[in-house]
Amino acid sequence: MITDITHVNDKDLSRIASLLGDRVTQNEPLAQYTTYRVGGAASLFMRVLTVEDLHSLSRALSKVKVPVVVIGRGSNMLVSDRGFRGIAVTLGPFAELINLPTVGGSPIVIAGAMAPLPVLARQSVHHGLTGLEWAVGVPGAIGGAVRMNAGGHGADMIASLLSVRLFHLEHGIEANVSAADLGLRFRGSDLTDDHVVLSATLRLSWGDTIVGQSRLSEIVKWRRENQPGGQNAGSVFVNPVAGVTSAGELIDELGLRGYRIRSACVSDKHANFIQSDEGGSADDVVELMTFIRQRVSEAHGIDLRSEIRLVGFPTAVSSEAGAQILKPSNSNSQLDAAFGVSTSPDSSLPVPVISEKLSEDVLAELRDAFEGNATPISIFRGPKQDMHVVEYELDDKFEPIVKDSTSFLDADVPAVIETPKTEPVVPDSDNPKRVVIVDEELRLPTDSTFPIDAQTETVNIAPTSATFVIIDDTAAEVEREVSFKRSMRKRTKFLITGSAVFGVISLVLIVLASPIIAVREVEIEGSKYMNKDLLNSVEQSLLGKPLLTVDTREAASRLEDDPWVETVRIRQFFPSRLLIEIAERVPVAWFIGVDNRARIVDAEGRVLAVEDGQPTEYLQITGVGPNLSPGNSAGALYKAAAQLATGLPDELSVLVLNVGTGGPNQLVMTLRSGTLVNFGEPVDVLNKLISLVVLLRRQDSKQIVSIDLSNPDIPTVQSK
Repeated sequence: MITDITHVNDKDLSRIASLLGDRVTQNEPLAQYTTYRVGGAASLFMRVLTVEDLHSLSRALSKVKVPVVVIGRGSNMLVSDRGFRGIAVTLGPFAELINLPTVGGSPIVIAGAMAPLPVLARQSVHHGLTGLEWAVGVPGAIGGAVRMNAGGHGADMIASLLSVRLFHLEHGIEANVSAADLGLRFRGSDLTDDHVVLSATLRLSWGDTIVGQSRLSEIVKWRRENQPGGQNAGSVFVNPVAGVTSAGELIDELGLRGYRIRSACVSDKHANFIQSDEGGSADDVVELMTFIRQRVSEAHGIDLRSEIRLVGFPTAVSSEAGAQILKPSNSNSQLDAAFGVSTSPDSSLPVPVISEKLSEDVLAELRDAFEGNATPISIFRGPKQDMHVVEYELDDKFEPIVKDSTSFLDADVPAVIETPKTEPVVPDSDNPKRVVIVDEELRLPTDSTFPIDAQTETVNIAPTSATFVIIDDTAAEVEREVSFKRSMRKRTKFLITGSAVFGVISLVLIVLASPIIAVREVEIEGSKYMNKDLLNSVEQSLLGKPLLTVDTREAASRLEDDPWVETVRIRQFFPSRLLIEIAERVPVAWFIGVDNRARIVDAEGRVLAVEDGQPTEYLQITGVGPNLSPGNSAGALYKAAAQLATGLPDELSVLVLNVGTGGPNQLVMTLRSGTLVNFGEPVDVLNKLISLVVLLRRQDSKQIVSIDLSNPDIPTVQSK
């Protein structure tokens, strides 16, 4: 298990860094990734951009064992001032996606591990869902909330969590795990750093948006009044008895509000919060935690347990501060089972069983069977001793006679024991040299007066005979030698030619696949908006690779993960040049999300970027939209609004101020004259646009208050 590793040397860190290549950076400060804003650097840092990066990390960890810590939003983590000797991992934009259900459908929400809880809470309420309002005041992400079963205001993750998509770093397996198998408990679970949360599936309920918005406001107001801001990680200690005894009350009874140890201080607003000064020390925070635990233990006999995860601290220091020690539990077998890994013996496999003491008779039989005097049994089966063998010979008239032989073992048996009647039999040298046809019915009479018969006296033509070419033995031997030499010359020539061709091809392939012909130049075309760091990372990964075997598909796939990128084509040019042709998506409009940040979308309603300002170079879609991260789809309504923005004819585009959403599934447009145009549902938009153009050609827009195009066949105009 990765979390069991306590010591790591520089050699292991260097080796795993070389295995992961440009996917990792060294000595990355971790303070910026936590809400405490203190702590040292990680020896290695990896931002996972795709699930394939996790597979690469898993393969590297199978070769070199080093500690791993997964960082989400860092809202429940404190990193030691000495840093973390291992790999710190955080997930990229692919894990920020939020998938909301269609209105009226099953209220199932899928959220990426890096999706912020406040954003998810606001989006769900804005979408008409209820059940996650409590999360609006929790500054963490879904992944961390699942791992610690986060909660507040009488609810927690276990109330709505259905399943979690996990990646097992040790086994390199991705699996969907039921919430029942996670070992969820009050502010904890059985998840370790082996288990990387990719996404969570939640079951919420349909509710009233107005009621939900009111509940969000109440929670935010309560948080501001009762909990401090600044550099902290929320509640430091877990309540000893949930719903009964509060850790904050125990600390408050000891009068520790405002108590300070150097740069760390107990909050004046909430005693279970420890604040860190700007530029403070993580060691000061841990020292204060240890002091508080000692005082509470002395006064109340209760050992407080830390709700904050301590990273990079010595085990003894973490234990004194109340850190939770991850121990294997029985329910871990349920987690392992989800990844196809069993923690118990497989009863289907044969198990050796030691029998009771065997008797001497049995042991004697076993010795006879196995102690080395056994005679091997041949697969050859000889004739039986009583087998009767018949041998044929020919008499003077070439008639077969039978010679009886007593046994196969007592006489030499010729290779051919019986001669078929349809085959010619060659007699011994003492007999006349004639070809004899045994078939009496087909034999033709010999005419001694016929010239051929009279001359040869050896040939008799019959229907069952065959034509033979008789060659002298010496000539036959010479002919065989010549034929053999001729075939050997042909074979040798063929082998030499084949070997030469094979050698040339092999040499060419070896040269092409070697660093001699490597990628030394990478040209990029079409890149304007996409992530430059990703582009540079891919470019560096291609340089130096053999041109023939460089994996251009994997490089193109990594680039296409960028929301701006639509297609990527990588072309190879000998001897050492690659050309990356990038086709980016075209931004056409933007809208404001719940977090007051602008979402730039293309004609398909896909979010391309999130910006703090207002990109006025594009047409605005009015109304407050969802807090979507890049790569998400804004939905059918925003897609229709974006397509409307791109489809405006020139004579109309100069008159349009913006397009927007006028309510659930309602599309509107505002002209520069102040005229409000209602398109109704985002269907048949082209015909509605044609009707609008015709109306504005006939009437001055300055004299029109509103135009209703819900029914394009009967448009309604309200004049001033």
